[in-house]
Amino acid sequence: MITSLRRACARFPCSQWVSRYRVPGLMLLSLTVLPACGFQLRGDMDLPAQLQQTYIESDSPFTGMARSLRNELEASGARVVDSPEQATAVLKVIEEQSENRILSVGSTGKASEYELYDAVTFELTDREGQVLVPAQNLRMIRDLVFDENELLGKVSEAEQLHVQMRSSLARQILTRINARLKHP
Repeated sequence: MITSLRRACARFPCSQWVSRYRVPGLMLLSLTVLPACGFQLRGDMDLPAQLQQTYIESDSPFTGMARSLRNELEASGARVVDSPEQATAVLKVIEEQSENRILSVGSTGKASEYELYDAVTFELTDREGQVLVPAQNLRMIRDLVFDENELLGKVSEAEQLHVQMRSSLARQILTRINARLKHP
């Protein structure tokens, strides 16, 4: 039955055209339909003028959340300055937490699933100390299935997940600041 259908389709010249251009045609169709549903690539964020020269105030200015904020600000075209006197805004990382919590334990009594937790409290002020965005808390939680047989890989995976979570939190911070400053 299938072979007879193939033979019948082979007689028509459009069958070669369909088989040749099916994938590119579907890709072109999806590229034209995707923007219609509101989808757009993330891209760089348009920052308000207050963030063009930002000082990041943190207990650990070169690691953790401060590093992620620096990367996000610079990717969006802002300049991260070395002192609050040079800045148009001071982004304060008031508190940050990063921890692994045990979610479940296997039959051997060892952890088999962890909950990765990252949280940050931030505030934005101008260089004189006037609050532009009051203190806000953000947190993110991810689950990680842990396998003792893949110890090094899972430890590395957990570290990478924390880096991604901090990057996502930094992006959320800038989005909140952007929304607050554009629509007070």
